[in-house]
Amino acid sequence: MTPRRVSRATRAVLPIPHQDDAILLDEITLVAADRLEARVLVRPGTAFSDADGNLPAWVGPEIMAQAISALAGKRSLAAHGRPAAIGLLLGVRSYAAPGGDFRCGETLRVEVVESSEDEEGRAVFDCTISRAGERLASGALTVYQPLDDTFLESECARDD
Repeated sequence: MTPRRVSRATRAVLPIPHQDDAILLDEITLVAADRLEARVLVRPGTAFSDADGNLPAWVGPEIMAQAISALAGKRSLAAHGRPAAIGLLLGVRSYAAPGGDFRCGETLRVEVVESSEDEEGRAVFDCTISRAGERLASGALTVYQPLDDTFLESECARDD
């Protein structure tokens, strides 16, 4: 299997800030108010692939985070007409990958469902990665989506 270059058109469909070999999602298959489903084809040539094109199980939270980022991007495009500002992964809880590594050539389904959010931009997502109906990995990700770009500007300007 040869590495797949992610085209500009693909990046336009996937409203995430990732570029080139850092992109793991291939297609968004469902978007709702509080959830997103996406498809991932495990392939060589990503920033996370091993020598055989497999993705180690520890990459699961990154796949989940990219799906959350895509949901934030879709929401921002709908509400503001522009991509979402950068989001931050605050934590991963109860991550388990009983299916082990994600094998080259497999098509994975990732689902992220927002289970809680607060008015300051923090949210928790329940996430699963499956293959043909079999759950391969699951976990809860806590994320922070700044309400505007001033948060990041002030954090970058800190001198401590």
